[in-house]
Amino acid sequence: MKTGFNFQPEYGPLQKISRNLWIIPKTINTTRHRYPDEIWEQLPVQDIATKLAILVPIVVFGVVGNLALLEVIVVNRSLRTPTHLLIANLALVDVITLLLCPPMFLLHDFYQNYVLGPVGCKLEGLIEGGLLITSILTLCVISYDRLAAIVLPSKARLKERSVTISIVLCWCLGFAAALPLAIYRNHKERIWRDFSETFCSEDKRVLPLYLDLLIVLLVWMPLGVMLASYTAILCKLDQYERKAKNREHPMVVRYKSRVAKTLFFVVISFVMMRLPFTVMIMLYYKDINLPNFRVSENFVLMWWITKVLFIFLFSAFNPLIYGLTNNTFRKAFKNSRIMGTIWRFREKEVTDDSPMTVSRKALVSGNEGQNRQRNIVATWLWRILGMRVRKTADVQNVAANNTNSTNVE
Repeated sequence: MKTGFNFQPEYGPLQKISRNLWIIPKTINTTRHRYPDEIWEQLPVQDIATKLAILVPIVVFGVVGNLALLEVIVVNRSLRTPTHLLIANLALVDVITLLLCPPMFLLHDFYQNYVLGPVGCKLEGLIEGGLLITSILTLCVISYDRLAAIVLPSKARLKERSVTISIVLCWCLGFAAALPLAIYRNHKERIWRDFSETFCSEDKRVLPLYLDLLIVLLVWMPLGVMLASYTAILCKLDQYERKAKNREHPMVVRYKSRVAKTLFFVVISFVMMRLPFTVMIMLYYKDINLPNFRVSENFVLMWWITKVLFIFLFSAFNPLIYGLTNNTFRKAFKNSRIMGTIWRFREKEVTDDSPMTVSRKALVSGNEGQNRQRNIVATWLWRILGMRVRKTADVQNVAANNTNSTNVE
């Protein structure tokens, strides 16, 4: 399978004895040797179109959803709470991720050579890693905020100032933690006898150790924080539920079910989206020696693409997880200009001259005619009944008067 993802170490080995063990000569003049792999320079148009067809809908869906989430928080003053500001920061990180990272991934994948140059080699890892870590740290702060709102005392709750400080720290710590991805990556060029190769080289002595820390930051730490926070919340709600059973108060039970559903969606989506990343690090940077276990390069390359797509999917589905699971956000989305524009565009897709529109108009006009006839009949019946009621009342009044006059006599 062709892809710009580079498997080869910096010095271009000419012989491979295992998946991660290469025979590397101390000195080698590449200009005397042919390029050891197939030369293809750019992916076929069919492969490019297939990957674009998969990636573009994810990016469009995620950008629109996150922008709509940002809009409803900025426009509605009632939604500018500390918790919602954290969700807005998460949406901002996801928008930037979906706008910047997919183009770099596609340029990296479509061409055999690295086309982003020395600056792109430094910034690519820094931007991608910094945005991912910032997003994860924001998720951890959101989990703590929900924990503080339900379980901890009121003093432990995040105020607007503390939320602002937390957001700034998330951005600073995220990009500071991603600095090794810029420091230990360098743009390299090798001249072969039949091909001029450019690639972004990674220091294989430092980065494997750093990626152990990165897996902890991106996978295990947030997963542990979310599980601990939501478990404590469910335990607290369980105590409230036992106290509220005698009072027949179902609000706590309903809220507990909503928290349980949110926990399920958050944890399951997080595990599914981060699993390919973890496996990819183990396959590419670690030497896994398992009996009767062999992984082909095609499988690893396909898993690498899946890992990247799942990261983008996680950014795209965050508005659904943290926005649409909230009743307040669902009501606010109905007044969103972005969502309103999309719905108006869908309504305009059916033109006025289409057979469906004509049939609908005929059906509406027919219903209006029937309603008019029914209204006329109902009016005449009401008048007739009213006249009969008045005549009956007059007769009863006359009879009563006659009775009274007889009694007087």
